[in-house]
Order: sequence, then structure tokens, then C-alpha cells
Amino acid sequence: MKQFKLILISLLIFGCNSEKKDNISEVSVKNTFNKFTNLVDAFAENTIKKGNANSFAVAIYKDGEMYQNYYGAIDKDGNNKPNDSSLYEIASITKTFTGSLVAKAVLAGKIGLEDDIRKYIEGDYSNLEFEGQSITVKHLLTHSMGLKNKLTKGFESIRNKVTTGTYDYKTDSYTIDDLLKELKTVEVDKKPGTVFAYNSLGPELLAYILEKVNKKPFKEQMNVFFRELGMNDTYLDESQKFEDRLVKGYKGDVLAPIDHDPVYGAAGGAISTLPDLATYMQYFVDNKNEPWVKEASSVLFEDPEDGEKIGYLWQDIDHAEVEGFYYSKTGTSNRIQSGILICPDSNYGIVVMVNNTSDEAMRDWELLFFRDIEPMVIKFPKLNLTSIFKSDFSTNPSKAYQNFRALKSDTTTYDFNLRELNNFGYDLLNDSQSQKAIEVFKFLTEEFPENANIYDSLGEAYFMNEDYKNALISFKKALELNPDMKTSKGYIKKIEELNLSK
Repeated sequence: MKQFKLILISLLIFGCNSEKKDNISEVSVKNTFNKFTNLVDAFAENTIKKGNANSFAVAIYKDGEMYQNYYGAIDKDGNNKPNDSSLYEIASITKTFTGSLVAKAVLAGKIGLEDDIRKYIEGDYSNLEFEGQSITVKHLLTHSMGLKNKLTKGFESIRNKVTTGTYDYKTDSYTIDDLLKELKTVEVDKKPGTVFAYNSLGPELLAYILEKVNKKPFKEQMNVFFRELGMNDTYLDESQKFEDRLVKGYKGDVLAPIDHDPVYGAAGGAISTLPDLATYMQYFVDNKNEPWVKEASSVLFEDPEDGEKIGYLWQDIDHAEVEGFYYSKTGTSNRIQSGILICPDSNYGIVVMVNNTSDEAMRDWELLFFRDIEPMVIKFPKLNLTSIFKSDFSTNPSKAYQNFRALKSDTTTYDFNLRELNNFGYDLLNDSQSQKAIEVFKFLTEEFPENANIYDSLGEAYFMNEDYKNALISFKKALELNPDMKTSKGYIKKIEELNLSK
């Protein structure tokens, strides 16, 4: 009995210690995630301060942790902050829902990828082929129909009215009957399946085919699909009904008109909240092995021009060295730029939306998404030291230098990429902050004195700042470390030819 009690006590002690360790581990992960999201907040808020974008909505899902936040204000006057009930026009992201329904129908044997689309369309459509090659379902899914014009005349007329803000819900209409009638007049001047030409006709024809095979209205199919995914606040072709909840958007300083997608809205007619899009993103990450998810994200076509891979209306499908498999889709309405990225191998997804579609705002959206946020997500649960350095530098360069030196050796907690640090210097240079760029590059030469590329970058910063004497010194140091540094040779020749070093 005594021995049994000792064993029992030992087990209890061991169990308590294990639980304590687990709790400490959970707290540590939570603290790390909070530090990570604080960095996301800092980058988003700094982007808003540039003044090009009104507001951002961001959702990040990584290793089972979800983070969502809003930045800025919807209106130009700084009021009306976005929230979880704000509805965004997600435009072409709608196509991925249409593609998913087709993927399900393909797996169910209702649709064949190689089916001639005329199998589903009644009437004479002898024009829908080129040199014996017909347009197939696969071609609709991959924007490779081979049409001379991307839109029919009636479809294009409606879209022009929407873009210019002259569309009238009461008098303007373009239905599937109009599209099918005009489809008899389109010209196929390229072999289908050979040329990528992004268009909205394909998704609308797919919606028509889905109605045929599933014997249900397309809108009803979409609504059921939304609810199956847990998207209870996402709607198709309901912008007018929910106008009071729609996020206003701008083109620069001008209020942009509400978007409208004709026919079924299969190409771009959905509106959704940030929480719903986050749920969608999470579903694809968590259910990556579900048959229809694997089918919907499979590659069906590769653009021969730029190598971009297309699937069931998802785009940019590929593998990366660190992230593994990924795919994405962007959407651009008159007033909203949105994007969703799915990286199932690395267990993460990202959604970023901005309610301004000026060139400057869309550039800020792109940089926030892919330059600032994604590198941090890729590294997590390690913290991206480059991101910390950039955040610190924006408010206190001395603190940035001090923290970097103190933390760079802690490779268990932090990770950094010298190329990313170097790129940060160029970001400053491109933003006409050459003196700050010089400070960053000088710091990096001190930290990495054997790296020729950093000296080459410092030389370029000096050159841009018209400090040709120091530029020459930096370029010569770069060549001392790497005699094959072509850019340094080119700048030295330019400086010497122009006698700029004095």
C-alpha cells in the first residue's frame, strides 16, 4: 500500500508539472502571437498615415490562430470606422465560389472538364470553335476561351455604365438570355486553351451550366454553399438590398459608384464581411485534403507568356521554397480592392481589403499585403526580426539598431533575412528618403562587413544623394569583397567618366 501511494503521489506530481509546462507553453505561444499581431497593427497604421488609403480590413489565420482588425475610417472625414457587419464588394473573388461549385459537380460526374460547352447550350453555336477545337468547360474555368473580344457588346455596355456610375437598376438589364443570344455572334480567333485572356463571360456561362446540371437556380446554389462554409453574412447580387451596410469606396478623393455584375453575378457579384472571408480562408487551410478543395485548387492551365498557373478560377497557383503550395485571388470593384491568399502547406491564409482603388492606394495595399504582412506570417511562430527592425526604425532608429543587435543571435525566437533588410533600404530610397536609406545601409555594413552587396547598396544610396565621393568608396569596397560585382563597376565608371568624385 505504501508503495502504491508513493507511485500515485509521483504520478500526481508529474501530471501537475506536465500541466504547468503545457500552460507555460500556451502562454508563450499566445505572447508570441500578440507580438506578431502588434507588428501587423503597426505596419497597417503606418500605411494609413501615408494618406492614400482610407481604411484597411485584415484577417490572418496561422496554425489555428485567427486575427482580424480594421484600420482607418471608411469616410474621408475620418468617421464611420469599418466593423464586423461592414459588407465589402469582393468582386472577382466571387469567381472562386463559382469554380468550387463546378469542382463539386465534376467530382460528382455531372460535368466533364473536356465537355464541349455546346453540350449544355441549346441552339446553333457553330461559331464556338477554332480549327476544329471547341470551347470546353476547362477553357471557361481558365480564361482561355480564345475569343476575339473578352465581352459581348451588351455585357460591355452594362459594365461601362457600372464603371461610370450611370447604371440604373430599374431600366438597365442584361440577362442570361441576352448573353446566349449574343454568344451566337462572338468570334473565336485563337485556339481555345492556348491563350490566357481574363474575362467575365466564362464564369457566367459556368453558372448557366450549373443550373442545367443541378436543376436549381444558381443564386440558390451559391446561398446554400455560403451557409455550408459557415458564411452566414455573404450574399450574391444583393448590393442594392444591403446598400446601407456596404462599405463606401473611393477612387482617390472621389466617391466611387456601387458595383454591379450582370447576368448571374458569378464573375463578381458577391458581397461579404471580413469575418466571413476569414472563415472562407480558414476552411481552405483546415480542409486541404477534402476532395472538392483539392480539386478546386488544382492546376488546369499554365499561361505560356508569364507561367502563371490557373485552376478553377483561382490564380497564381504554385509551390514556393518556404511556403510550399499556395494559391490566391484578387478582386477589384469600383471602390474596393481585395485579396485572399491560401497557403495550406504552411497552415496560413491572409485577407486584405482597402476601400480606395487609386493607383497609390492599391500600391499601398500590395505592399502591406505582400511586403509587410506575409513575410511575418511565413516566419511565425518565429518573429520576423526584419519586421521588428522596420517598425522600430519608423519611430526610433537608435532603438532599431539596439534591438537588432541584441536579438539577432536568438535564432530560436527570431528569424531574419538579409535580403529583406537590404530591400528595406531600397524602399526608403524609392520613397525619396535617401538619407534614411544611407543610415540603414551603413548600419548593415557594420553588422555584415563581409557582404559585398550591402556596400554596393550603400554606394547606390550615396549616389542617389549626390554624395559621389562616399559612393565611390562604397563601390570600391564592394569590389574588394566581390570583384565580379557588376553594378559597382558600372557606377564607378559613371562617376569617373563624369568626374563626379571630387
